[in-house]
Amino acid sequence: MGRVILFVLMFLSAVGVHAQRVPYTKEFNELQCALATCFLEFEQDPLPADTTAAWLRWKTVSNYAFGKNRGNLLMIADVDALHPHFRELVKTLIAQCKAKGITLAVVESYRTRAKQNEYRAMGKKYTRSAGGSSKHQYGLAVDVVPMVDAVAVWDNLALWRKVGTTGEKLGLRWGGRWRHPFDPGHFEWTQGLSAHQLAQGIFPQLNAKQDTTGIQHELQRLSAYWKAWEAEQATVARQTQR
Repeated sequence: MGRVILFVLMFLSAVGVHAQRVPYTKEFNELQCALATCFLEFEQDPLPADTTAAWLRWKTVSNYAFGKNRGNLLMIADVDALHPHFRELVKTLIAQCKAKGITLAVVESYRTRAKQNEYRAMGKKYTRSAGGSSKHQYGLAVDVVPMVDAVAVWDNLALWRKVGTTGEKLGLRWGGRWRHPFDPGHFEWTQGLSAHQLAQGIFPQLNAKQDTTGIQHELQRLSAYWKAWEAEQATVARQTQR
């Protein structure tokens, strides 16, 4: 690139000196101006915004933020950390519940392996799945809770049924149908894919009407952000265990 710039500068300089002695045609002068303009526009093009640290701006919450023991590692509670298509479904779930008078808070979206292992160490009432075996590790699961007067309400089964059936109508799998563990705040979208398939890089299929190229590009960015969080929380977990 430096050689190209040097060549352009030498060309313009040579043309400028020679133009004092030779009357160039109108067409040649227009070409010279066009070349100079292109060069200036190239120099003035803004650099793309640095998004390498966008993961640091994701919303996080600490333990007991919603009235329950959720371990010492921070929870990522930002819908931007989710798979792009699933993210839109979660936003729709929140909006539809709000229209019914139910306010939902996002408790946890993407979850690192370190965080998953922390839950597992806390006992079976939290999870039986080790790091890498949860849909959270692939941005395809979210935990929510209804808020009443700014207080998380975990034990109102009638309220959970309204939230759960709303999510199911959107095509989401609801943890309120499970027995072990009963997890009414959990929603996921995997189209039947197992954690093993997800670990191999297989994601749910999108329909032909969706911008699959744009979603794939965003997934590449998300994968980088997920890896950054993995490294961050793995380091914190090691320091805590010392």
